[in-house]
Amino acid sequence: MTHDVDVLVVGAGPVGTALALELALHRVSFRVIDREPVRNDKSRALVIQPRTLELLNRHGAADTIVQRGRILHGGAVYIKRKLASRVVLDDLGTTDTEFTLPLNVSQAVTEEFLDECLAKYGISVERPVTATNIIQDDTGVTTTLQLADGKSETIRSKYVVGCDGAHSVVRHASDKMTFPGAAYPQDFILCDVRLRDSAIPQDRLNLNLSNQGVLAILPLDKEYVRVVASRAPMAIQGKEVPTLDELQEYFNIMTPPESGTLHDPLWLTRFRLHHRCVSQYRDGRLFVAGDAAHIHSPAGGQGMNAGIQDSINLGWKLARALSLQSRDKSSTPHALAAADALLDTYNLERRPIGLMLLRGTDRIFSFIAGPSPWFVPFRNFFLRHIAPRVSRVKARRRKMFHFISQFGVNYRGCTRLVGEASGFWGSVRGGDRLPDGKVWSKQEDRETSLQRVCVGAPHHLLLFSGDSGRGGLGEDELKSAAERVVQACQTEVTVHYIAGDDRDAQGEEWYADQKGELHVKFGFGKKAGYVLVRPDGYVAHIGPLAKLQQLLAFLDGYLVSPVVTPSRSPFSFVYSLAWSVVGACLAVNLVKQVAQRF
Repeated sequence: MTHDVDVLVVGAGPVGTALALELALHRVSFRVIDREPVRNDKSRALVIQPRTLELLNRHGAADTIVQRGRILHGGAVYIKRKLASRVVLDDLGTTDTEFTLPLNVSQAVTEEFLDECLAKYGISVERPVTATNIIQDDTGVTTTLQLADGKSETIRSKYVVGCDGAHSVVRHASDKMTFPGAAYPQDFILCDVRLRDSAIPQDRLNLNLSNQGVLAILPLDKEYVRVVASRAPMAIQGKEVPTLDELQEYFNIMTPPESGTLHDPLWLTRFRLHHRCVSQYRDGRLFVAGDAAHIHSPAGGQGMNAGIQDSINLGWKLARALSLQSRDKSSTPHALAAADALLDTYNLERRPIGLMLLRGTDRIFSFIAGPSPWFVPFRNFFLRHIAPRVSRVKARRRKMFHFISQFGVNYRGCTRLVGEASGFWGSVRGGDRLPDGKVWSKQEDRETSLQRVCVGAPHHLLLFSGDSGRGGLGEDELKSAAERVVQACQTEVTVHYIAGDDRDAQGEEWYADQKGELHVKFGFGKKAGYVLVRPDGYVAHIGPLAKLQQLLAFLDGYLVSPVVTPSRSPFSFVYSLAWSVVGACLAVNLVKQVAQRF
């Protein structure tokens, strides 16, 4: 049976459009549809984390969206209208990225930026088109589409990806994908609004707490802020949405006198929050991503970012799986099994991340907005007396930021798609994000960065030469190593040589690590090493060049083996251990504080 397209993407919010970008990059045949006739001009998600900016920058010019929002420099907590603690983010000394801080920007602006990127590939979203019936079988998926003119269309695709939100029709088409979780008990009011005569900084989160509730003020763009308030304390029971005057009254009760006056609202609405994660991200030829797979509280600004990164993880794997199937026209059982095993790694790599972020945001949200009256004094005591001491230690703030920024997301030990040479214990491991760093392009005689070099659809092989006088390798040896890797890797590979000194090697593939800082960062020191980078910007394999044979053995089954290493769920263990340690430390500190006070 013929297929109209290889992939149908249902839902074209930030997650669906990001997946469309990845599929376009890899030249996959696809359609992307959305049931809404136009983009929603109301913003739901608000924060783009630094890691997401890095990944979007692979499609070019993420700095253009940075100019449309506000960089978030930190936050302040007020309790009963008095400053309790501050968190500063712009003194952490983050140097391995172009995007050092979160960006607060309207989701509408984010979607506009993604549409602009997609237009560069000559592709646009089909609107309004609704998927009404999805049936998969052994060879593909049949989907019925409801078109704008009332007519219906039936199309055939090899795979369908649901990026269509919490009520995903794609997820509902599967009898294996359950969506466990629940709603939070609180009811909230959201207002995107201007502030008049306000003295509070507009480049940081302001969290206002009292026994009556919670009110947060977040920068939105150059003119507007977002106000989010717990609904229960306001005398608006029985109403769908309060008036601006009623919200202003609660705003005055919750915030310091210098906070200003609300005016010219763009949007005033009420909402409930949920926390859910799908039981599996894949069922045969059906996949889910973003809110169709996981719903978070807004604490930490993780939801949309996790969804976009779902798409980036899945996009190149779909392209590779389709390539495996089309390379052998007879679609041998081995090719099909290898494609299936590769696609299974989407669930194995991304679901532990979804669960980890869900637990983290749930803990943060429950701590800040927990409704239990007995807990409020403990929360206030902690934020007044313990949090300021914790935030003064830069290392602790750096660890917190590592989680929030999603720089800490990694796929170590999840699948056979990542690994490192035996005995290699550098700080960068297989499955880690490729850290950025400055290199000098010898061909163009200008400075650039590793992440700007490692773009496009191919894998990238970085060969570090080391110091020629201290265990480094010459140009001929490096090129011989590159030829062996390219021959062994059964997919497209682009090679880049990183010189550890001022050798005279020339060519567009040569870059200079002028101070040797990258050699040290990757754990090679003065010696030669290699890093194989996946198309999604994560390290596939790393090690000293003396152990190149281990990379070649890794590549023997990489992307083409029908056997996948079972997930060891490293995030669950590490995350639980980390929270246990943090909890124990906080308990000890709290006991000391109480003992000192009484």
